[in-house]
Amino acid sequence: MSEYNKKTMTVKELSEYLGIGYVKAYELTRSKDFPMFKVGKKILVITSKVDEWIENTAIGKTF
Repeated sequence: MSEYNKKTMTVKELSEYLGIGYVKAYELTRSKDFPMFKVGKKILVITSKVDEWIENTAIGKTF
């Protein structure tokens, strides 16, 4: 199973997936309607929704 075939990813994995820094990835998770949820203090990102969210929301914006 490929690393990105998982249902969820951590903020660190998100930063690696997108090729951005950890701090920017964390800021991205705080954006309106970003596909994430928390389990305790841990942020989990819904892997299958990341690309869709970027295509529909983030293109042309600065974070």
